[in-house]
Amino acid sequence: MHSTLYNSTLKKGGVRVFEKKVTKYTATLLKLLKKNDYSTHESSLVVPSDDAYQKEIIKSLARFKGIKHVVLVGIGGSSLGTEAVYKALAFKTSPSLIVLDTINAESIQQFENCVKECTKAKDIVLVIVSKSGTTTETMMNATKVLEIAEKKFGEAFTSQTIFIGDKNSPFYKIGKKKKILCFYLPEIIGGRYSVFTAVGIVPLTLLGIDTISLREGASSILAKKELSQVAERALTLAIHAEEGMHTVNFFTFNERLTLIGFWYRQLLAESIGKNMTTKGTTFSHQLLPIVSTKADLHSMTELYLGGYKNMYTHFVSYDESHPFHLLSKHWLLEQLPFLKTKTSTEVNEAIKSGVIQAYEDQKLPYRITELEKCTAYEIGKLLASLMAEMMYLAHILDIDPFHQPSVELYKKHTRTILNS
Repeated sequence: MHSTLYNSTLKKGGVRVFEKKVTKYTATLLKLLKKNDYSTHESSLVVPSDDAYQKEIIKSLARFKGIKHVVLVGIGGSSLGTEAVYKALAFKTSPSLIVLDTINAESIQQFENCVKECTKAKDIVLVIVSKSGTTTETMMNATKVLEIAEKKFGEAFTSQTIFIGDKNSPFYKIGKKKKILCFYLPEIIGGRYSVFTAVGIVPLTLLGIDTISLREGASSILAKKELSQVAERALTLAIHAEEGMHTVNFFTFNERLTLIGFWYRQLLAESIGKNMTTKGTTFSHQLLPIVSTKADLHSMTELYLGGYKNMYTHFVSYDESHPFHLLSKHWLLEQLPFLKTKTSTEVNEAIKSGVIQAYEDQKLPYRITELEKCTAYEIGKLLASLMAEMMYLAHILDIDPFHQPSVELYKKHTRTILNS
């Protein structure tokens, strides 16, 4: 994976103001790496290399054989990371992934159809993820899914069910009481930073994803050289935010990476979307994350290139293999001779280069992250680098990236309404 910054408006004075902060925070992260414990929120960067924790997960999952469907019940940080990695790395023979996040009849119907098609309980593994065990949407979906599965398979389905949450939550304790396989995530690690804990590793392992390589890629960013590059990218975002550029566009040219954009959207929005700094002052440099794909070249580009100047774009891509060719004499190409004999790879590369050149013409700030290939190692490195970047960015801007007080507002009102 390689990232490069372009058309940056960084001012030397602004860089110097934050330089000491960045240097100090790098030292903090390197010390954390040596301690290899869970005493700070940044421990989400350490958990990929915690062999004892990870091996216990793999060992406990060894009993699951011949799975056809993995059903994941969870929302936000409990499901987005798994969905993103699965979308990026799944292959033709991978088990299917069914995700129930919001409450809707269609998802329940999809699960019911899955149960009807399966002849035995062992075809399905149900993974229910809730850090607190009190998430309204998750508990509603989980209860309904269990009702449906137990109606057909009876008590046998208990052995196909997995709970993931905090050790001290009632949800986790109920699972233990029912002799359901339970995994915990370190309590200090929040949902949006949890993809390398059991939250992501359990369902991804069941789905046949190479989680060892995924974790190796994630661990690779904790070298001093790698962290310095992460810090530079965070510093760039911080300066642009202070200069009034408050939209961050995760723009991917590859369909497989689209859900990573949505995972990143939550990471940025919940980490930086605060109204107060850690010093108690008003914060006004929030960043609005959006996600774009090649399809948006024919729907949003007029805005991106023609008038909206308050956006920083992060292009993320890799070179896709197995290109298809066009015949040289097909009648449909008579008006488009430049497409004759071209491969899909050549056309996609021309489109990508054309977009970048247009950004250069308009002098718009952007950066490019190119994966060597779409592999578990590269995806792990990408996710971990974005997590570390978020920590640096928050540290520079004096924001706490690990709590989300505003999210609790709607949850509080929801529970009040349901209890009335």
